[in-house]
Amino acid sequence: MNQADTSLVTSSNVTTDVVLVNQCGHNQLTTDHFTSAQGQNHRVVFVCTTERGLSRSRNMAIRHATADVCMIADDDEHFSDTFARDIARAYSDYPEADVIVFQVDDGFGRSFPDRAQRVGYMQALKTYSLQISFRRERVVEKGIWFDEQMGSGTGHGAGEENKFLFDCLRSGLRIQYVPVLIAATNSQTPSSQWFSGYTDRFFFNRGWATRRYLGTPLAMAYAVYYAYAKRKMYKGHISPLRALWHTWRGTMHVRYPENAG
Repeated sequence: MNQADTSLVTSSNVTTDVVLVNQCGHNQLTTDHFTSAQGQNHRVVFVCTTERGLSRSRNMAIRHATADVCMIADDDEHFSDTFARDIARAYSDYPEADVIVFQVDDGFGRSFPDRAQRVGYMQALKTYSLQISFRRERVVEKGIWFDEQMGSGTGHGAGEENKFLFDCLRSGLRIQYVPVLIAATNSQTPSSQWFSGYTDRFFFNRGWATRRYLGTPLAMAYAVYYAYAKRKMYKGHISPLRALWHTWRGTMHVRYPENAG
């Protein structure tokens, strides 16, 4: 948000062409070039927009992209020197894959499988957006986009990447996991725009979001699992029964209510 120029691209160690969507106070589209740390010249499409919402910005980036393979990135991310080569190699090794997810060090000690494997619904639930790359043409031709009612900037919590992957699976696309670390996120990350603690609203939002990609019965069952399995994570903030109750409240709404609580 509110980037004065495209210097974020080089500070993130990007070594490919890039689309940078900048949520700010005006609308403008410019194309420029930058020199990577390796001394190579690349193109940057700089999209300044007054529209808000993470999913909306990602869809905007997809529409302006022209590459065969796209990789999702955030403004606090720093890519490895070999990330572009590693991604290209993965798509060469798995030519049948439409989506490939990688490892990203988020600073919280997140663990990843040691071996390459095909991603199904269960692993898609555990995947977050910065791991995701995809063949642009395959995703667009299937009409798959990020849900603009979900994600940072909407007030409805997160989960847009999980719905994106579920939509890919339901459309018959193949998702592959490759155990290669391609980036790390900055430990000086600014405060989250969607997470403000394990509150009633947090669990309501979880229920509402999971309903959008699991459906009501599965979302309610998953709420029971989450309330029990993650109880140590939110211990001291809210009781498991209260967490479950508010998650169930969220699953009962097709549209997000203004008085979510």
